[in-house]
Amino acid sequence: MTDQVEINKGHTQSNQQPQSIKIRNLKIRNFKGLDDIELDFPVPQLKGDPDIIVMGSRNGLGKTSVLESCALLFLAAFQDKISLNRFLSPGISINIPDLLIRGGEEDANISGDFFVDHQKFSVNLQISRTGNFKTNTDTSAFKQVLTQKHFQLFYTSDNIERFFYSLVGLSPEPVLLPHFIYFHSYRKIQEGGLELGMMVEDKSYRRLKRVRAELPISTFKLEILRSLMSRGGLFENIDDTESEKVIETLNELMSRYASGTIEKLRPSPDNTIEFRITPTNGSASFTFDGLSSGQKEIISTLFLIWKYTARYPGIVLIDEPELHLNAEWHRRFIHHLYQLAPNNQYIIATHSEDIFASVESDRRILLSSGED
Repeated sequence: MTDQVEINKGHTQSNQQPQSIKIRNLKIRNFKGLDDIELDFPVPQLKGDPDIIVMGSRNGLGKTSVLESCALLFLAAFQDKISLNRFLSPGISINIPDLLIRGGEEDANISGDFFVDHQKFSVNLQISRTGNFKTNTDTSAFKQVLTQKHFQLFYTSDNIERFFYSLVGLSPEPVLLPHFIYFHSYRKIQEGGLELGMMVEDKSYRRLKRVRAELPISTFKLEILRSLMSRGGLFENIDDTESEKVIETLNELMSRYASGTIEKLRPSPDNTIEFRITPTNGSASFTFDGLSSGQKEIISTLFLIWKYTARYPGIVLIDEPELHLNAEWHRRFIHHLYQLAPNNQYIIATHSEDIFASVESDRRILLSSGED
């Protein structure tokens, strides 16, 4: 299908450019396998060029660790003190400091420069073996960007707990926060239907006990279910102001990558609801879970980035966007990403030569063994 398919570029309610957060410099010492490294993520040379950095290397040279460092530093900008070990359930025997601190060292240090619009401020984070997470950061600049509602949403212990569950590999869901998204390499769209009760309140950040007992809720599927139900006008107390645009954007992606659209729901014997895809060629409908892993990956990733950053643009980290994708999609991924959500800063780690080569040379970082 041609690249000329028009995608909705956000759904802000005014013509004002929304405030944004970017990271421009990162210093890492004794974090995981990284000894001492400094990276710059410069502003694009020309106005309007994509604010995208693509990192490439062979396995084991620290691309994922760089993304995780960015994620932890963003968290540190909101939290002046955290005890890491209290965020895992008692039955989970994982020592987070041991995972994060380089072997033989007493602590790990991460620092960097953020820009809130054009205001620069620095964040310094120290992670100790005792599990203490210390920063000297003044959070006022971030508080001015985030509305009080969304700052409180981020600040809850439930959100921080979910953040660490994703970081240590216990949740297949991406980290989705105001002005910040992190798609880790073990993300996966959970198969199966949704229960209607999941729509009552957004508790996708508060169902952490499900991580071990049962599969977590799919944020992607929950967003679609809400919008389909809202569009039908069947439920009270569900915001329907954006449902049409959400479904329109979803189906533009569905048409591009799956040659179909999602218009209907089907109840299942287990009292859940599944999405049905209607092929554009008129053949019989089938369930969304029947798509290939690559189709589900690219549709859900692009949709969630659009949905969660249109009003709150910021930093989007993507580890291995090539997961399950065919070679043709590798070459087009960056173009489609920027076409869909152009106001974000993207930092991408990849093994794909096609994705690495799809950006200009000044937007590439090649990690080598001399830097790790």
